[in-house]
Amino acid sequence: MPDPTVSPTLDLQLAWRRSFGRVRVFPDRVTAETDFERDALTHVPMDDVTGWRIESCDFDAICVEFVTAADTYRVLLDTSDETVAGLALRRVLGAPLPSES
Repeated sequence: MPDPTVSPTLDLQLAWRRSFGRVRVFPDRVTAETDFERDALTHVPMDDVTGWRIESCDFDAICVEFVTAADTYRVLLDTSDETVAGLALRRVLGAPLPSES
């Protein structure tokens, strides 16, 4: 079980066009939540994630996509966070999946 007293090394969030996204990177794990394209705020089931990638969502937002066998969870972040998010996620989750675009 993760230590709840450990602070994330990176905590990114964005409220954008009535959607919310947050990615928290810890030394040994990642947590994420999103309501983008969903009916309610949803915690990404990170134990089920088989891969991740960063894609463009619009001219002023990116999506971190967490892919599971059953679904793809898209977490919105600001375009200015793309590089730092990519580096932090790569360090904990490994290399990203190929781009779909």
